[in-house]
Amino acid sequence: MNKIKDKMMKEFLENNAYFVDFFNAYFFDGERVLKPENCMELDSEMNDSNMDLEKHVDVIRKYNDGNLYSAFIIENQSYVDMSMVVRAAVYEFVAYERMLKKSKKNKAKEKLPMVNILVFYTGERPWNAARQLSQLVEVDERFESYFHDYKMNLIEITGNTSYNFNEEDVHNLFYICRSIYDQSIYEGTSNHFGLVKSSVLKVVKTLTDVEWLDLEELEEKEELEMYQKMMDKGFGVKAIASIFSVSEESIEKMLIK
Repeated sequence: MNKIKDKMMKEFLENNAYFVDFFNAYFFDGERVLKPENCMELDSEMNDSNMDLEKHVDVIRKYNDGNLYSAFIIENQSYVDMSMVVRAAVYEFVAYERMLKKSKKNKAKEKLPMVNILVFYTGERPWNAARQLSQLVEVDERFESYFHDYKMNLIEITGNTSYNFNEEDVHNLFYICRSIYDQSIYEGTSNHFGLVKSSVLKVVKTLTDVEWLDLEELEEKEELEMYQKMMDKGFGVKAIASIFSVSEESIEKMLIK
């Protein structure tokens, strides 16, 4: 089940607008500092002509706006992992190590691009694992000033920390899940979410597994939204039926609903 959740979130975050929204919310309190159009895809093995990074991660983007050249990584986590802070540190330093090898090979003298890792925890249980290395390691007070205390960047759905998301789909996904976890959605005290896309509700269903969200109904709703969008753009029922190889009657029946 955890693999299904991670796969669903990975697909959601492949959208660059959603991807940068998490970093803008976490690092810049919602200010649109990072722009989706400046993101460039890297595969999950992190291999690129400029970045030779081979450690597997969930979603990574190379970012270059002329002023900032960096690598941004989101690692989805659906359960509390006591070793997560170490894993995040490993991802980050392996990334630097790969870039350093590439830099030496090309005899480049420029400094390495910065690597920014954000862990997105989607589970219901509060995060009670280490957020920084010193919470995991017994540090002798005689060595405190020499200890390199790695701190993990963590966004968690549970808890009270508010994040200013700009993308409506990201806001809805995050706060609907939170309101399900803290039960406020059943008390009528949750945020007003407006019109929520069925694609977002499918992710909510996968993450929370609430019984009252029916996947079949969501898929039908998604199909209906697609037909309506095409009709708004001037497509007729006959053309839509031909494109999707379905009967005109089935489309008309769905539109009548």
